Amino acid sequence: MAEKEATVYIVDVGTSMGENHNGRHESNLDFAMTYVWDKITSTVALDRKTALLGVIGLRTDETANELESEESFENISVLQEISNVLLPELQLLRDKIVLSNAKSGDAISAIVIAIQMITKQCKKLKYKRKIILVTDGRGALDTDPDSITEITKKITQDDMELVILGVDFDDPDFGFKEEDKDPQKAQNEETFTALTDSCGGIMGTMQAAVEELGMPRLKSTRPVPSYKGLLTLGDPAIYDSAACIDVERYPRTMIRRPMSASQFVQRLEPASESIQSSVTVSGDGDIEMPDANISDLSNVRSSRAYYVPDQTAPGGKKEVSRDDLAKGYEYGRTAVHISETDENVTKLETQAALELIGLIPWANVSEQSQFGNERMG
Repeated sequence: MAEKEATVYIVDVGTSMGENHNGRHESNLDFAMTYVWDKITSTVALDRKTALLGVIGLRTDETANELESEESFENISVLQEISNVLLPELQLLRDKIVLSNAKSGDAISAIVIAIQMITKQCKKLKYKRKIILVTDGRGALDTDPDSITEITKKITQDDMELVILGVDFDDPDFGFKEEDKDPQKAQNEETFTALTDSCGGIMGTMQAAVEELGMPRLKSTRPVPSYKGLLTLGDPAIYDSAACIDVERYPRTMIRRPMSASQFVQRLEPASESIQSSVTVSGDGDIEMPDANISDLSNVRSSRAYYVPDQTAPGGKKEVSRDDLAKGYEYGRTAVHISETDENVTKLETQAALELIGLIPWANVSEQSQFGNERMG
């Protein structure tokens, strides 16, 4: 079974995120969302019920969270509760994550709300818990040592992973340093560094995170043996000197193919509602048709039916059950029936085996014969 995951993204949408720096033509928010959208859409594409995510808006115009009555939690909004996000929720998120006019909003308080959301959802169950904060570090922070100590203790105790990615944050490992940095931002970077170091988290610059998106993603899978049995040198049924070794063979590398698309159909509103508001005539005489509910999609289910010619049936065809079908082979224009007993006679009895039948010089091995899945025994 796939591992359960609960990830909360904290996205800074403050007014300073509308600026652009270091030669970029896109705003800080658009630049940061390149990473966030890639991660969220990858989770949505998995279509796994065990992959949950939530989104918190930092420095929003409004305040919408469970601790909104406290002053330090103002301008923080929960945009998406932790749940299994699909395409409809993804469309709504795109409309919610927009640049605000707010300058204030405490990122440390936003982390507290994210911890609360994960604790409420995961309880004591086995989850992979993760918090990802993307910000430009321009908002004021609550640097109370006691609060940061409690946050560190909770993150460590519940085995959460904290990742802080900052737009134009200094990153010696990546080789980036912002010149003429704002003093408030420099102080916030020091606070974030101390927080991630104390709880075993990760802090880096957004430039490095965006560049890593271009690297292929490796997927770890549960090893499944492609062969379990004997490796033989010689025929043990004939020769007593034949060598037999118990071996197992596993795929070492596999091709990761693009995900297949799923078919969906748009589920319309109930008929009773559509009849009442099916057509509206505006003042200038134009006819306005109602919008379909695009936020509700349904899976497409396929079915198969079998028919045989029958002049007495409606339409000249009669539907038959799959259980009534029998196997046969086409010979010219005639269908030759073959019973299950006769078919078993034609089957070649085989058994799985891995046999060494000979050795050849390595120089005589063609490169084409080495193509395919690499395997190890």
